[in-house]
Amino acid sequence: MAEGVKLAVAGATGELGRAVLAALEESGLEVARVHALASAESVEDTLMFRSRPLLVEDVEEFDFATVNIAVLCLPAALSARIAPRARAAGCRVIDHSRAFRNEADIPLLAEGMTLPEADFVACPSAGAALLLPVLRCLEGITALHVTALSPVSAGGRAGVRELAGQTGELLNGRSIEPATFAAQIAFNALPVVGTEEEEGLMDELERLLPESFPVVLATVTVPVFYGFTLAVTVQTEVSPDLAVLRHRLGKAGVTLGNSDNDQGVVTPVTEASGQDGLYLTGLATLPAPLQGLRFWLVGDNLRQGGARQSLGILEKWIKDFKY
Repeated sequence: MAEGVKLAVAGATGELGRAVLAALEESGLEVARVHALASAESVEDTLMFRSRPLLVEDVEEFDFATVNIAVLCLPAALSARIAPRARAAGCRVIDHSRAFRNEADIPLLAEGMTLPEADFVACPSAGAALLLPVLRCLEGITALHVTALSPVSAGGRAGVRELAGQTGELLNGRSIEPATFAAQIAFNALPVVGTEEEEGLMDELERLLPESFPVVLATVTVPVFYGFTLAVTVQTEVSPDLAVLRHRLGKAGVTLGNSDNDQGVVTPVTEASGQDGLYLTGLATLPAPLQGLRFWLVGDNLRQGGARQSLGILEKWIKDFKY
């Protein structure tokens, strides 16, 4: 029976883990018990779930044979160790790290995709999860250029604390010492140098979409707590019909802003933070002789880009399978 399902959320005290618990609480899905797992430093902390306290347990010591499903919101290195343990104990696993996204025998699944018969599923990165509903509405993509303005919560709770702490210290005229980020993040913008994220996004989209194309990604960490902002240019074989595209985007659940004036501007703080959904503005075709379009896309990296990706899988497993 679905009401007998027992669930563990590993990384429950982190930003993504808390978002998963919040989404699960709001969903109304019936679970018999939820275990909140984290590192030893957080053991015996208390989280609230459906008006009841959850005592945090040590993920390294937890017996996964006592639960049916584990949602892993852990760093990749830790997920690589914990996931095999959970599977060996007979537990179904949803992993949010990059540890298994390129494993051919582990499905990479985003919201809205058909769930295959599998007991181990990887979720895409927040960037891929936010882009995917829009890219699915397009045909004949030849290249994708993305500038990602990444919030500090992409670095976990440590990133959020660092921005909050630095802001307070600097406003009070005190010096700061960066710890989580390479340099001061408050009142600043930090370019992320390197190709790992770019290659990762290309690999993910290649698995998630029926066609492959080159991806150029530039990432900048900005002093925003929650919400990705993506400046996107898509080159296509044929210039898209914007009226048709707007209709498709609306059916895909993307909220469209007015592209003709500043009233259509969407931001991570005013629209996306703490919300489900995708917000798109500035939709326009590229100038000739280029073919394609450009737009701004905003979504909460933890809610829409994270928790909602696993929630659909949980709904399917809880409703359709007997435990």
